[in-house]
Amino acid sequence: MEDFIKVAKRENNAKRSYLYVNPLQGKHVPVSPIASISVFTCLAKMLEQRFPQERLLIIGFAETATAIGSNIAYEAANADYYINTTREDVLGTDYLFFTESHSHATEQRLVKKKLEVVLDKIDRIVFAEDEVTTGNTIEKLVNVIKSEYRGVSCKFSIISILNSMSDERMDELQHRDISCEFLHRIPFEYHISDVNKYKYERLRSDIPKGNKTNPIWIDIGNSWNCRVVQDTVTMREKLNAFVKETMEQLSIDPKTDSLLVVGTEEFMFPGMLLGKKLEQQLNIPVVRFHATTRSPIEISLDQNYPLHNRTPLESLYERERKTFIYNLQHYDRVIIVTDSNQKNLNGMHNLLSALEEYGNKNVTVVNWGDANAEE
Repeated sequence: MEDFIKVAKRENNAKRSYLYVNPLQGKHVPVSPIASISVFTCLAKMLEQRFPQERLLIIGFAETATAIGSNIAYEAANADYYINTTREDVLGTDYLFFTESHSHATEQRLVKKKLEVVLDKIDRIVFAEDEVTTGNTIEKLVNVIKSEYRGVSCKFSIISILNSMSDERMDELQHRDISCEFLHRIPFEYHISDVNKYKYERLRSDIPKGNKTNPIWIDIGNSWNCRVVQDTVTMREKLNAFVKETMEQLSIDPKTDSLLVVGTEEFMFPGMLLGKKLEQQLNIPVVRFHATTRSPIEISLDQNYPLHNRTPLESLYERERKTFIYNLQHYDRVIIVTDSNQKNLNGMHNLLSALEEYGNKNVTVVNWGDANAEE
């Protein structure tokens, strides 16, 4: 179980002082992309076996579960469509709004564009998460969807790596036609008292500047907007073409011993998929993936605690939005994969400066189109 769950302390969050950090999730903790994708693919196979005759719309939850949801949609044969919730602005659309009350950023949105058409073509919506504690946030979104699209006849399910809901709560959701699938069941508030046993480090407040790194820039066309619903045939074609074209343009020294791929906030799966291909095809001893995040989490030097260093950044997507990257270290090569399209150059400058502070000077930035481009 410790492969899947570490308890960490949220910074200044009175609503929920803890959160579960999954070392295999590829968000906060650097991890082998092959290891992450193997876990997420298990969830895809579960859905194929559980709902073999149904057409599915997969919804990944921003920001930590976007790679999980995307990978499920990419792998599951019965996944027909994919979209993830978002906190970003998307041009040319309206939104369904709901809240995630325990989060550092409570407002969540689901882009309405094309959604009504898709709802008439599917049998079930599956919400993908890393860990489900109460199911309250997902239930709120189900209610919003039912209220907005009163003729919707599809069913609903939750799929997650971890589930800590009580039997009573799962029965309650089942009575509301929301079924729960998961890899591992853990007790409610599992080990949350562990957050009291660590000594926490003083948190850094200054954003790194003074970057001298001159990265290689690669722009890839035919972008994939994960925040607007899209059929999975097109999604797979775009992702595969992105990986192929990027690998053709990357020049990796055969003597490279370590390589890091960094995703940005909600935009995780393309970088993770690229990392998997690099890990499979190149003889590099260490390949890792993780992503920048909005989540403010305490750090500790205790070896049993998951997060040991934290660098504050400005977002690549919006000026003055505070984000973080955890557990940085030195790698021979770093590849940043983003769809921010240079919206905030200060944010990119901060990220490059943070990498440089850990000795990372051989950096490539891969930009895959514009996250705000209309589909």
